[in-house]
Amino acid sequence: MTDGEISSYMKKVSGFMVGSFILWIIIVCYQLIAGIFTMFWGYGIGTLLLMVYNLIGCIRYAKQISVIRNCSTKDEAAWVVRYFENSIPICWVFLFVNLIFGGVLGFAGNLYDLILAYRVKKKKDELLGQTFYGNYREEP
Repeated sequence: MTDGEISSYMKKVSGFMVGSFILWIIIVCYQLIAGIFTMFWGYGIGTLLLMVYNLIGCIRYAKQISVIRNCSTKDEAAWVVRYFENSIPICWVFLFVNLIFGGVLGFAGNLYDLILAYRVKKKKDELLGQTFYGNYREEP
């Protein structure tokens, strides 16, 4: 891929990330409302703590969106690929946690993030190119 094609793809990826960000903001709002209404039964405190955790994650995610939107070189694309590859295991963990504990919205959010991470990983060779791919791998 040329730098222009990388830039175009990163803008597309950041657009999908905005969709994920909106979904997680909806989850945070839901957790706030549910936490307030269930606080007297003991569940609310846990829900509010999860809301704070997800809100911090949303803030970090918003910063990554702007960084990824401006990526246009193979070096920057390598960083983006690593970012998404590193997010895959944690997405799987929370996908199953939400599945077990009945968090339908959290399951949907994690599934969306997992699909996005695998889409970027699938484009890895194309983004980095064969000549650059050898330099991409980190030495042990």
